[in-house]
Amino acid sequence: MQVKVYVPQMIEIAGEYLPALAKRAADSIGSRAGEISATRGHLVRQAVQDGLLRQFDDLIAEDGTVDLVCDPGMEIPLELENRTLTLTELLEALHYKRSWSGMEAAA
Repeated sequence: MQVKVYVPQMIEIAGEYLPALAKRAADSIGSRAGEISATRGHLVRQAVQDGLLRQFDDLIAEDGTVDLVCDPGMEIPLELENRTLTLTELLEALHYKRSWSGMEAAA
């Protein structure tokens, strides 16, 4: 019998990498990036694909996907000022370091 087990582990991703990781994650999803809630998993899986977390290289499948989940009980969407962010909004927040109210005013 084979059973896949996920073991909790703390990792660190330098803040300066987050905007680029969010951009590549959003680009990989395409036009749906404006609809999908951003999660830590999007950023971590992109970091694994980009080679920033070499200890997880064995989780990269032949098709380039990363078999990794970051939050127990499914992945929890990221929030800014108590509002769930889409991947596109996360990218804007990281890139422009704007608050949610600033992003709403620009919309």
